Amino acid sequence: MGPIRTGFRYGIAAVLVALVSDLYFLLVNPASTEGWILAVIAQYRTRLALAAILFLAILAALRVSPTRLDPGVPYRSLLLRDGALAATVVAVMVGLALFLTTALQATLFADAVREYAREASPKIASYVNEVRTEIRERRVESGAPPEEVRDLPPPARTEAVEATLQPPALRDLGRSIANFVLRAVLLGTLGGLVGLLRGRSSPREREKPTGG
Repeated sequence: MGPIRTGFRYGIAAVLVALVSDLYFLLVNPASTEGWILAVIAQYRTRLALAAILFLAILAALRVSPTRLDPGVPYRSLLLRDGALAATVVAVMVGLALFLTTALQATLFADAVREYAREASPKIASYVNEVRTEIRERRVESGAPPEEVRDLPPPARTEAVEATLQPPALRDLGRSIANFVLRAVLLGTLGGLVGLLRGRSSPREREKPTGG
């Protein structure tokens, strides 16, 4: 399968990941969700989404197969080129999706984001403070020195948590575009490296192309 088709195939899955990561507030009801789940979503959703997108870009670069052989061009060079192209297609699709979701959060869904933040922040702050208290009590029970007992992050405040969950502003669209470019460069480079490693591990310069 060619690089564009392969990238599009895995790009669809990456776009779904990006949509769930950015529009989570439409899928989660803070009133009926445990505080620890809300805290995990707030802290780790972006990292998990990025890891999933990187994984899908690597899969695209691994699954791509050159559809034609150019005379005089080593097969490993074709793998490098097509791997980079497939991963870049994934990055472009994700970047466009994230640009759209940022614009929607700043405009159409801004009130929904604020409502989510208002309802979720007390439960998140309460859970974080409970964990903080448990850690402190555990250290006291284990006979830890006073400086270690006091070595804890400050208590979480509902207002501070709510501030971190507020919707983006329209000016953040510029940052979204910058992240779009950086993501395309990163994933394209990563895909090229994967293609290069494939070519080195199993050089097949004379292999016939597969796919259509």
